[in-house]
Amino acid sequence: MQNQYDLKRYAVLYVDDEEKALKYFEKTFSDEFRILTANNAADGLKLIEQHGEDIGVLLSDQRMPGEKGVQLLERARQLRPRLVRMMVTAYADYDVTVEAVNLGNIFRYISKPIQMDDVRNTLHRAMEFYILQQERDELLREKLSVLQNMLITDRVMGLGVIAAGLNQHLQQPLRAVHAFLDITPGRLGQQNFDLDRMRQANFWRDFHAHVVRQAGRIGDLLGELQSAPGAEQKIDASNVLSSVIDQQRSAFTAKGVELKFEAAGALPALQVSRPAFEKMVHLLLQTELALLSSGTHVTLTAKTATEAADAGALHLTLTDDGPGLSSKIMRSVFDPFFTADDSNSDGPGLTLMGTFFLAYHHGGRITSQRTAKGLILDIVVPAAAPAPVKPAESSREFITNVLMNDILWERLLPNG
Repeated sequence: MQNQYDLKRYAVLYVDDEEKALKYFEKTFSDEFRILTANNAADGLKLIEQHGEDIGVLLSDQRMPGEKGVQLLERARQLRPRLVRMMVTAYADYDVTVEAVNLGNIFRYISKPIQMDDVRNTLHRAMEFYILQQERDELLREKLSVLQNMLITDRVMGLGVIAAGLNQHLQQPLRAVHAFLDITPGRLGQQNFDLDRMRQANFWRDFHAHVVRQAGRIGDLLGELQSAPGAEQKIDASNVLSSVIDQQRSAFTAKGVELKFEAAGALPALQVSRPAFEKMVHLLLQTELALLSSGTHVTLTAKTATEAADAGALHLTLTDDGPGLSSKIMRSVFDPFFTADDSNSDGPGLTLMGTFFLAYHHGGRITSQRTAKGLILDIVVPAAAPAPVKPAESSREFITNVLMNDILWERLLPNG
């Protein structure tokens, strides 16, 4: 029966210190397989390092000068766990062979003197096994990518539905969602799935707990924002800003981050909800505190806007010399597959999103300037409270707008 696999798709590497054995092996099997050879373990390992995924089967003689075959097979296993490994051994090395098999280091062993027909059959099975593994892993990657995209889509849609439901408490939440997504710095990038780990049952238990924890943190933030707005009142922007910054300064100092506040002239009086405005500034500073490391600097500058469209509004500019916004910040909010050693890795993304909600609640806006390094955010808050907005923007409208936004999905979905 004709073989259904392309046996030359991946190479067979044969390592033996006998030149005649290498030449005979290549001559015998080169019509059926792509053959690579090496006459010692060190050269064999170099070929594995150079050709990477291009080698499917490693066949090594046990008795060689210097490093033995079993040592090469073990080092190859550490370097390329999926590589199918086989040993050529004499009867005198039987104990070594049994130990290697028991430890899972080799797929098969071939006894000397070599019977070429047996070797041919064994190579067929070994290569088919490797190709089958590769095809299975590729299928798993495709399924995981689809699942990842579905979960990101669900997270964005869910955020829009919740935001639409907050209209009675927060003004213009859907505009805030759009603006927040618009600052995504390029594509999220493809997640490197650890397929070996994902085959373990405990991974999916941990993943479920991670998704629940992420959703809970987002829910907590939205609930916190929902309770923040209160009655609108006239406030002195300079005093309120100074008060919030003074409350945060000790945390910045403890982390070794320099926090500056600069007011350019007299600042406008704002007709806003003071708790919501204070919360906005607090979340902005918390974002910086999470992003920056010791030795960095952050400056918050405040002035009265003079541009015609924003005349009389409060214009805040935040700058720092940190790493800036990365795709990881967005991935931590939207991609449930994103995990990091730090359990609070999604903190900067969530607090920044909260800042957007509250800025737009006050009828303001946030824009971000992308730089090679550092973060620049411009926040404009009108002096007068905006007229109440009827919750005309429904969840259905939000979802429709998001689904039609090709640029958004190009950025958010790793293989969109």
